[in-house]
Amino acid sequence: MLTSSLRRRLVQNTLTKLSSELVGRLAMLALVILAARRLGEAGFGLYSYGLALGLVWAQVADMGLQVLTAREVAVHGRAAQPYARMAFHLKLGLSLVVLAGLLLTTTSQPAPARLSLMLLGLMQLSNTYLEFVAYIFRGQQALAQEAWLLGAARVLTAVSGILILWWGGGVTGLALAGLAAILIMTGIGLYRLRQAGWLQHLSRPVTDFAPGDYSYGRLLRHAFPLGIAIFLSIAYTRLAVLLLQARLGETAVAQFSAAARLVEPMQIIPASLLAAVFPAIALAWQHDRRHARRLGWLVSGLLAGGGLLLAVAFWLIAGWLMPLLYGGTYTPGIPVLQLLALALIPAFANYSLTHYLIARRQQAYLTLFNGGILAVHALLCWQLIPIYGITGPAISLILAECLLFIACLFALYFTTPRLETPISEAAETP
Repeated sequence: MLTSSLRRRLVQNTLTKLSSELVGRLAMLALVILAARRLGEAGFGLYSYGLALGLVWAQVADMGLQVLTAREVAVHGRAAQPYARMAFHLKLGLSLVVLAGLLLTTTSQPAPARLSLMLLGLMQLSNTYLEFVAYIFRGQQALAQEAWLLGAARVLTAVSGILILWWGGGVTGLALAGLAAILIMTGIGLYRLRQAGWLQHLSRPVTDFAPGDYSYGRLLRHAFPLGIAIFLSIAYTRLAVLLLQARLGETAVAQFSAAARLVEPMQIIPASLLAAVFPAIALAWQHDRRHARRLGWLVSGLLAGGGLLLAVAFWLIAGWLMPLLYGGTYTPGIPVLQLLALALIPAFANYSLTHYLIARRQQAYLTLFNGGILAVHALLCWQLIPIYGITGPAISLILAECLLFIACLFALYFTTPRLETPISEAAETP
């Protein structure tokens, strides 16, 4: 049963995170609306495609490290500092793979578009470092620090981007402004962590500080399944944009993205709730599993109900919301908005169920599940886009989210949680 102090802390952390996300997402939505109007369909399509491409590649530099770091910090506190330093070192190495991937996938573009796409990719890569810092604060349940860093980064990105667009800048200027804003906030976050004793002496080998039960190999073995799952999940969320670009071009990407950008901010609800609750579930799983189960199912039910309310609201107002915000040229995106809203119902529940699997140390299942729904989504999109146009990927998303929901329930009900020793307590086998 939840104690009153724990309940107050979870509510306070949730409200703190939600407030920050709301302010930041609203600022970014204002930037998106102005970009759609100022850049035109072709320019906005290129901008949306660059963000999607960069986000997919940037996940290679995360590889699940930030979530696992938050879990270790939540369970072991400052004793997890060597783990955080090792994760940061690995992240630096993985970033080289991201840079190579961005260069490879943008070489076929014309020179101006190639520069814009590279800058947008670098912006997304930089954002993973900001999130890594934020997740360390999250593990300590210092949600005010995380909320301030991420919220300020979004507001600064939005304000600088709006100024660039107002002065007549294009996609390249917009990308430069976003990259600069995120680098500034990342620098501030790293400075605060070092002042608090985290990530100290990054230039020195971790073996100077870590006990013998830490190793890069062990960290990678734990992170790799979750990292692949997250990569597949991000690829899944951006696959529609990538396939629409390949099959129909920038205009179709712009229409779909305009609708998707109205639904995506709703993710602040499960993100804020899980930011507060996930460390508590992870900690409870080590000491009181009945309490962890009760908390996990409560959160899942609340999120599914919230998704249903939002789906009904979007379905009713989509007809006037799209032209009001973007103008008459974006009315083809109205049915896309309605269908994407329906996908919120299973998607919200899945957000909780997947985190619960991570807390149970069953993150390996997520690789299998996300790979499966990515394959299903890709196949359906490829078949449905020629038939239904920009609504095809939206139909596919509904079906894929329902499939993931069923898979998560099956794993939770019919599989045995892993009794794996926490990373920071396991001894490295010679």
